[in-house]
Amino acid sequence: MSRTAKPRYDFNAIVELVTPGARVLDLGCGDGELLAQLVAQKGVQARGVEISEAAVRACVARGLSVRQGNIEEGLADFPDGVFDFVILSETIAYLNRPAPVVQEMLRVGRTAIISFRNAGYWRVRWDMLRGKGFGAPLIAGEPRERAITLSAFEDFCRALGARVQRRVFLADGHKVHLWPSLRARIAVYALTRS
Repeated sequence: MSRTAKPRYDFNAIVELVTPGARVLDLGCGDGELLAQLVAQKGVQARGVEISEAAVRACVARGLSVRQGNIEEGLADFPDGVFDFVILSETIAYLNRPAPVVQEMLRVGRTAIISFRNAGYWRVRWDMLRGKGFGAPLIAGEPRERAITLSAFEDFCRALGARVQRRVFLADGHKVHLWPSLRARIAVYALTRS
């Protein structure tokens, strides 16, 4: 998935969750901005999978090891437990079938880190009440985006048998501790197998 031009506040939270020198796979890595940040700040062994050919070229230009592929077709190329962290940053909302992707993340990695825009955020709720809908306007031509709330994501994790190891909630780059279901614009979860 390609990255948007908006600031990616989830990147710093993800970098904080990753241990130095870890083996990392970023699914839907876009132009490689997060992977490059992880390499520079944490010295990780970075790999990526991206569907966009132009984004793969951008990653290669950054010196990153990224292959073109559709993550919804599985990760059969990777053996069980080969990565310490598998990342899916602001991509889960665009997947047709997110459950098999997350199951594959937990198969090939010890920890899955998933970030998404919280559809329960108060401004999103307010826009929907005013009839503005969720996500990009239809005229923008953006891909369909699934509305995910914090409670819906935690229900999803329980249904998969995934254990939530850590949660980070953000609003414009600041961590949110009080009433995250209303106040957090972005959620970052670290999951492991139960």
